[in-house]
Amino acid sequence: MKLHGYFRSSAAYRVRIALNLKGLFAEHLPHHLRKGEQTAPDYLVLNPQGLVPTLEDDEGGVLTQSPSARRFGVDVAAFPRLLQAEAAAKAMQEFADAAPDRQSDAE
Repeated sequence: MKLHGYFRSSAAYRVRIALNLKGLFAEHLPHHLRKGEQTAPDYLVLNPQGLVPTLEDDEGGVLTQSPSARRFGVDVAAFPRLLQAEAAAKAMQEFADAAPDRQSDAE
């Protein structure tokens, strides 16, 4: 597996975290965004949007969006489960939805 990214990319960082938590190894291939390396012709063939991250699996599949790349890691390796984090996020959203509208102190 190969992960194309940039060390300051939060999207690539989230994919690296998910893969590492799942115990999946991905070779990191850096593309320096400030130098425009993501617009190199060979990279644009792989990801026409010219964005990072891009995840290449061992069978030749290419995922060019971080949510789909993270989901790939979740689906490929069932354990350890990342569901606890998802459950916490859902609980926080439910809490936010249930909270009454707040008025500013200035009123």
